[in-house]
Amino acid sequence: MTVTGKHYLTPFLPHMGQTPEEQLQKNHAAMEMLSRWIKEEISEYESIQREIYFDSFKKIVDNERLPRHKIYSQ
Repeated sequence: MTVTGKHYLTPFLPHMGQTPEEQLQKNHAAMEMLSRWIKEEISEYESIQREIYFDSFKKIVDNERLPRHKIYSQ
């Protein structure tokens, strides 16, 4: 989206790169972290704890939304 040839949202999006290459460079640290998370091996106990935590998170999020605008529940 441009207005008179300039990105008018640029001041509000400091994380947005001007070129695809610059965006890849800005995203590099996050991509490395996600790669480590994907390769991480966790115990069955940790897996269960994460699942319980995520279920709790989903309930909290849905409780804060209007009845017809739930994300995780119907």
